[in-house]
Amino acid sequence: MEQKKLELSNKIILLTGATGYIGTVLSYEILRSGAKLIITSRNEKNLLKFVSSLKPKYKTRCKTIVADLSQDNQIETLVQKIKKKYKFINGIVNNAYSGKTGPVEQINKRDFQNAANLNLYAPLKIIKDLKNLMIKGANKSKNSSSVVNIGSMYGSVSPDKKIYKSFKDQNPVHYGSTKAGLIQMTKYLACNLDSNKIRINCVSPGPIPKNTNSSKLLKNLSKKTPMGRIGKPIEVALPVIFLLSNYSSYINGINLPIDGGWTAW
Repeated sequence: MEQKKLELSNKIILLTGATGYIGTVLSYEILRSGAKLIITSRNEKNLLKFVSSLKPKYKTRCKTIVADLSQDNQIETLVQKIKKKYKFINGIVNNAYSGKTGPVEQINKRDFQNAANLNLYAPLKIIKDLKNLMIKGANKSKNSSSVVNIGSMYGSVSPDKKIYKSFKDQNPVHYGSTKAGLIQMTKYLACNLDSNKIRINCVSPGPIPKNTNSSKLLKNLSKKTPMGRIGKPIEVALPVIFLLSNYSSYINGINLPIDGGWTAW
């Protein structure tokens, strides 16, 4: 059997939530793997800042679209812009997310609806509306197109209150609940959405905190993790690239924990 390279040359990939802590690393690594990349964020300033930091050879392969994916009309605008410019795409990474912090008692209906819109409905609508472009991409490349949803370990387990002394650091109830829904939606779509042309998988990052001033929190997170340390964004990006690549051509409907063994307890 001919060995396939773990690279994305000649593929067109859409990445949402492209300018966040993990999103920035995903953007760079997907470009570095040879793909043409469509990146979207609600923050135009952050998009422009990211593109300006790229090497010239990457800038030519990077298209930016400003969109707040919690708003239906902006999802529709994003989809229409992609359909107008591209005849096909080969992959989607749904990385945009929402989850206002706070204890259960402070979470209201609007907070929960916002999280559901961004963490669940937006990925579903984007996948549905770009389905035909992904099928065209599969036909052109003679390999299935690929969707990677970014879940969370808290879609499978609850936060440990002994670790998070402050709700400022803790992922809230509507974040975990909607990420659990995203994991299940991944499985459903993998079985029911042209699975011979489009593969749909999920990765669930574990403790990969951004900047925190709490050395105690970092110590607690590391101690809870069987591997004894927190993770790095690159450790999420590379498995995502694997799932986007032809090398994962028979992987469909999985949720891949990237959590140092956290959910194995």
